[in-house]
Amino acid sequence: MDAAIAGRRRDIKVTGLIGTAHFLSHFYQLTLPALFPLIHAEEGIGYAALGALTTVFFFLSGAFQTPAGFLVDRIGGRRMLIGGMTLLAGSIALFGMVSSYWMMAVLAAAGGIANSIFHPADYSVLSASVSESRIGRAYSVHGLGGFAGYGAAPVAMLALGTWIGWREAMMAVGIIGLAVTLVIHTQRGDIPSTGTADRDAAAGAARPGGIGAGIRLLVRAPMLLCFLFFTLVAMGQVGNMTLGPSALIAFVEAPLAIANGSVTALLAGVIAGVVVGGVLADRHGRHDLVTGFFLTVAAAIIALVPIIEPRGIWILAIFATAGLFYGVTGPARDMVVRSIAPVDSRGKVFGFTYSGLDFGSAISAVVFGALIDAGEARWVFVLISLFMVSGVASILASQFFARRARGGTA
Repeated sequence: MDAAIAGRRRDIKVTGLIGTAHFLSHFYQLTLPALFPLIHAEEGIGYAALGALTTVFFFLSGAFQTPAGFLVDRIGGRRMLIGGMTLLAGSIALFGMVSSYWMMAVLAAAGGIANSIFHPADYSVLSASVSESRIGRAYSVHGLGGFAGYGAAPVAMLALGTWIGWREAMMAVGIIGLAVTLVIHTQRGDIPSTGTADRDAAAGAARPGGIGAGIRLLVRAPMLLCFLFFTLVAMGQVGNMTLGPSALIAFVEAPLAIANGSVTALLAGVIAGVVVGGVLADRHGRHDLVTGFFLTVAAAIIALVPIIEPRGIWILAIFATAGLFYGVTGPARDMVVRSIAPVDSRGKVFGFTYSGLDFGSAISAVVFGALIDAGEARWVFVLISLFMVSGVASILASQFFARRARGGTA
């Protein structure tokens, strides 16, 4: 009984630490964009140039996730997590000390590279340390941390920046992040290393296969299809968060408060759904079917927008409900990736597949922006639904090939 209680406490502690780290990752992703109006007014930097800083951040975050995954598998998620958090929080804090746009670009690049470690490190640590009976709920807390970070950043940063100035706001939240990193560092004894380097050294032998074997693993059908799934889902969900309000204004002439409120409603629904999804993931074995069903329902709800052209509170109701069903899929989709990843390769598999989120986000911004400029805002919501449904096909196909490779029933 004492061992069970100790195990439960350790699971809760590790889950809380990783969830907090994930909160900071997502919070920092929107920290600078939330201050764009203040930076534009004070520094005279155009919005296109400011937007380029975000593009640099996300592109490098996506590009470096797979290499980060290889490092996580080799030297351990704990080391990568603490190092990445230090670099990310430090780069955010340094924004308050630079006056050159090009120095801002360097810091955005450093932040993007640092941000690349979170998914491979977080999922590697959680998979290695949390008991099997609670892993779905651990993934749920991880997802909650991320979405809470998304929701908190715009409001907190704009308020803080207006109060003390944008530079001071960046320094303040960066210093807070460094303090949180220090706390996690002091608790590192409860976070397993997960890396193979220490085990190889203890065994007195090098691990066979190396980078070549890792690359061959990642180009197998289940991994490629999961990467495609996250790319498509990001094109829908993240595209909805970034350009959905602009599309609503252009399509149904939604008031600014309602248009921006659609993102808040979506996130509120997602957070509620993730809680339900964590419990469901621990109780249901076919995580691909859970993901497919609830994502299809979310897509169908978003498809109502171009069909019924909702107004007022109905817009908020649609997005909150779609977010609820989308949120349920979060822990289940994480379990799908976990199921196809060999134990010693979870870092690289999570890093590679989840890099699709960053690449999908970058693609959707260009596509949806072009549609709105062309006066075809209706198609933004049509494509969001189509991307989500295509994502369903991708993740179901991924599990089909994974089961066939294991010799199971397809």
